[in-house]
Amino acid sequence: MIGQRHLAGRYRLLNPLGEGTTGTIWLASDDTLRRDVAIREVRLPPSVTPARLAEIREATLREANVAGRLRHPSIATVHDVIVEEGRPWLVMELLAGDALNQVVARGGPLPPHQVARVGVGVAGALAAAHAAGITHRDVKPGNVILTRTGRAVLTDFGLAVVEGEVAGDRTAHLVGAPSYIAPERLRGDGDGPAADVWALGATLYYAVEGVDPFPGERPVDVINRVLAGGLRPPERAGSLSPLLTRMLNPHPANRPRPGEVAEALSEPALGRTPKKETEREETGSAKPARPKGVPRKRRDTRKGRAALWAVLQVGTVAAVVAATAFTVNVAEAMKEPEPTPTPTKLSESPGGFAVPLDICPLVGAERLRELVPEVKLPGKPTNSGGCSWVSDGKGVSVHLIGQEKQWGTSPRSAHERFINLRNSTIPAGDVFWSWSEIKAKGRSARVTAPRLVRGIGEEAFIYDTYANRTSDNLEQSTVALRVDNLVLEVNYAVVDGEKDAAAIQRGAQTIATLVASALTARPTG
Repeated sequence: MIGQRHLAGRYRLLNPLGEGTTGTIWLASDDTLRRDVAIREVRLPPSVTPARLAEIREATLREANVAGRLRHPSIATVHDVIVEEGRPWLVMELLAGDALNQVVARGGPLPPHQVARVGVGVAGALAAAHAAGITHRDVKPGNVILTRTGRAVLTDFGLAVVEGEVAGDRTAHLVGAPSYIAPERLRGDGDGPAADVWALGATLYYAVEGVDPFPGERPVDVINRVLAGGLRPPERAGSLSPLLTRMLNPHPANRPRPGEVAEALSEPALGRTPKKETEREETGSAKPARPKGVPRKRRDTRKGRAALWAVLQVGTVAAVVAATAFTVNVAEAMKEPEPTPTPTKLSESPGGFAVPLDICPLVGAERLRELVPEVKLPGKPTNSGGCSWVSDGKGVSVHLIGQEKQWGTSPRSAHERFINLRNSTIPAGDVFWSWSEIKAKGRSARVTAPRLVRGIGEEAFIYDTYANRTSDNLEQSTVALRVDNLVLEVNYAVVDGEKDAAAIQRGAQTIATLVASALTARPTG
């Protein structure tokens, strides 16, 4: 039962945040320190041998030991590591955010100043690791988390090498995307700190360009291009281009150190023009960022603002996962979310809903009764400008988000309200929930992370409310959606136990679809 499973007598598993073929990431409660944490469960193969099991345990314990040595704002904190039920479990810091690759895949390339901020944080993390004699060896967009507060956090020390340590089999395997493996590693010529700088350069390149720096149709094509120094010339990086080219230099000795990278990015991170890069001969095939005499392209600030909103779309809570990438790459346990159905163009002109409207008659009573026969009709207007339909133990409600600010605003403004709402919807184990009209008394509850849904309005997400931390009974599903310049929440609650979780979730989405269709069909104005 969710909420009733304990580890080491103190960690209570609440609900899964991500799941894959090799493991599960859990939202959990540390009942001793009364805080929420992320716990990574390593799923063992059914026919695992004792030797393989020992190897997996050793890898997880070593990973925790390596990460536990480091203290830096941009390095994920490992709180604990335990072995229970014959498997290793890693207890980690819980952060609200998404991996960099997810942010770019969802919203497109980030503006150079935002990428510079990411680079300052991760370069600082690498500088701290290298000072402690630790080489990360797996820097890539999937291992950089962007939090809602703007912090970039480096995760996954599963491949890290400690200075003076015998690496064993780890040096014999190249794990990860070829575009983020330094050429000297591909050649087997070394694996020092400069390889981390190269990988960071490739990561920042992807963030600002939206594509890998060494594109190819097949992995072997990418590897050949990396070894040949065939860097795709940057097109969007602007003032970051010279630094990225230096970081991706095929010769380790010609790359800057992490501290130099952080310093060079400090000015662009503040939106300022960086100091002019020293002229140096590049041995790779990358062309200079801008030849002398060629005018700089005028920056499209409107695109920059749109891209900045992309980085703010990090509401889904991502447990900061440090995957055991020797042979069990648990980073794959976190499923890649579907791309955000955000329109590519949003009007800044006033939307179609210019004056307040009455939600109650807008939603067809008979159609609602077909979906939820128990509710009483007609609906009752709410203080939020919405409407509710209730019965004992069941209820449906529609609420306008920021109703006084919605009317006459633009779709772009509504999209920003929608994103802010999604960002503020984070999983929590201690919330107070009640609905007196359906006889749901005040109770301790927990809410899940938002999940994107398609086909409801112009963009939508859903999240769930469970009875309390010691129950797996889902009592309410909420769908937040945007239609033109309106943002609404649709709640469907069943607290009498007559419906299971899947039925409640389907009901909430069906009702939200009904509301969206009614709004779309209604003449605006």
